[in-house]
Amino acid sequence: MYHTRLAGTYYEMGFKYGKILRKIGYNPPKLPEELKEFANECEKEVKRVFPEIFEEIQGFAEGCSISYEELKSFLLTLGVEKHGCSIFAASNPHPILGRNYDFFYEFKKFSETRLTMPKDGYWSIGDSTVFIGLEDGMNENGLTIAMAFVPQKEIKPGVNWFIAIRAVLDKCSNVKEALKLLSNIKYCTGNNYVLVDQGGDMVVIEASSRKIKVRKPEQGFIVAANHFVHREMRDVENVKERPSTSVKRYKRIIDIINANKGRVDIKLARRILSDHEGSICSHVKQMKFGTLYLI
Repeated sequence: MYHTRLAGTYYEMGFKYGKILRKIGYNPPKLPEELKEFANECEKEVKRVFPEIFEEIQGFAEGCSISYEELKSFLLTLGVEKHGCSIFAASNPHPILGRNYDFFYEFKKFSETRLTMPKDGYWSIGDSTVFIGLEDGMNENGLTIAMAFVPQKEIKPGVNWFIAIRAVLDKCSNVKEALKLLSNIKYCTGNNYVLVDQGGDMVVIEASSRKIKVRKPEQGFIVAANHFVHREMRDVENVKERPSTSVKRYKRIIDIINANKGRVDIKLARRILSDHEGSICSHVKQMKFGTLYLI
């Protein structure tokens, strides 16, 4: 896993990283015209939520000497791949978030931990398989967020999780602020966002292109996998494409935490994330798909 450090204005951070990837000859994949058109429809909503990210994209494109339009289209349409992640958060004896990231093994070589230090935003550290945007992370205020993909019936133009998570970490200091931001977004992907802050406040935001619902802890902890749990979100999930182990992983985490009377320390968190009995740590050799990393 690579470890990248970026600081400065959003343009400067993008330019620095673009220069690094220019050395290896990076070019974004060529997209069909329908995806480019979809990206253009997403752009208005992304600019409303997180306009700074376009400065970073512009900097990256110039540092890498590649097309800004091609890069923008690629980044705004990311997120339709199927992932299989499990996440939990608890606050006994102290706030903690555990998460594994499951994807195709070939993406391991692209995985990185990134420290971003924007001049006009909160500093954060997080993980990603793409150079702009994050899939999880924690900022300088102790606000932590992670996501799990959920297949949905309908895809509409909006914000994907890579950009939504960066927006939260750069702009929000606690769960309350993050909840306000994430509840006011039009999404293009279906996701469970799990958040916990240093005060122990925690939520799961179940988000889709059609609607958003919030789950709060009922027993002092929260769990999310690759399906929606809120009863008002069941009609938007594409159950036919739900990962087969999602409910099994979800229930297994709940059972382990309940067996420990709701107390989750670092040792238990690691045991949960390494659990093979409930497929929380998974390896599907035929598909070359499984857990790439744990946090």
